[in-house]
Amino acid sequence: MQWRNVLALNFYEEPNVGFRIYRLHFNENLFLPREYYEKLLNAPLDPDMIRYYTEPLNPTFNEALAKYLNVNADHVFAVAGGDEGLRLLMQFALHGSKRALIIEPTYSMPRILAESMRIDVDQALLKPDTYDLDMDKVVKIGNSYDVIYLCSPNNPTGNLFSKESIEYLLSRVRSLVIIDEAYAEFARYSLIGLVRDYDNLAIVRTFSKAWGLASLRVGYVVASDTVINGLNRLSLPHNIPYPSMALVLRALELRDYVERSIDEMIKVREYMIRSLRDLDLRPLYSVTNFVTFHAGSPSRTNKVYDGLFRRGFVIRNLGGKVLCEDCLRVTVPPAPIAAEFIRALEETLDELRE
Repeated sequence: MQWRNVLALNFYEEPNVGFRIYRLHFNENLFLPREYYEKLLNAPLDPDMIRYYTEPLNPTFNEALAKYLNVNADHVFAVAGGDEGLRLLMQFALHGSKRALIIEPTYSMPRILAESMRIDVDQALLKPDTYDLDMDKVVKIGNSYDVIYLCSPNNPTGNLFSKESIEYLLSRVRSLVIIDEAYAEFARYSLIGLVRDYDNLAIVRTFSKAWGLASLRVGYVVASDTVINGLNRLSLPHNIPYPSMALVLRALELRDYVERSIDEMIKVREYMIRSLRDLDLRPLYSVTNFVTFHAGSPSRTNKVYDGLFRRGFVIRNLGGKVLCEDCLRVTVPPAPIAAEFIRALEETLDELRE
């Protein structure tokens, strides 16, 4: 009965909070107007295409994504959400020494995926004060691992890692370096151009965040010919539903809505950072659509989380993450909701002082 050992694995457990509460823990783009979605639903759908399997490995869709990205189509591989891209790239380690290095604190899913495949996972920590890369340390140990994962902009710290640091790493290790750019559109910054020069680089992107299409489950990997060749061997051939692809192609025509939503989000993000400072909390600098802040201590963090939950706000409690033991992360919402959140947070903090 060895198969039952799977029940010992950790998994990515999400609270099912429904939709009657402010969901500020998923980092969805809450600034896109209803008009954007109404126009999306006008996408031309061929009824007959629902009958058939999609093209194996989605070459036509990959070409459309490549045109949008201004890269060669041979460097793009569509996946069923960014998480599928991470899963497939982690599988590369199964064909090597079965070892992965994850730069922490970061997104939890890569570790969970690796451990589910019985890949040995080690971590290298960001610098405690700045949450920047300790690149000399990563380079020193990097070649001991099949894959190295990092997220830029980083979740949950919200900061970017410099192009110079990433190139330094890529040029000194043979490992496959996975860079998760789920939040890159919010920062208006990407390292996609580096795939032309480094065949050990894979960049994972998604339409779930800035594009506001989380339920469609569409993402893509941009990488060298070598990595894409490997993904062809690891992926299921019909991994993305036809309606999802059709709606994403329509979304690419509506890019102005996404750009305007980011402009609006940045203004509210700055308001939230100022407000958090005024409440004597310590927000981290962010280039994303979320703000992480220090609440003071792990026990106080739990109390702040609970107080906000009672007031109708779900945010992310980061207490279990290294270097974030007293941190909470909140998605930036539209201005009226942001003001309500700050008031609820102020009430919660007053309650804790009583």
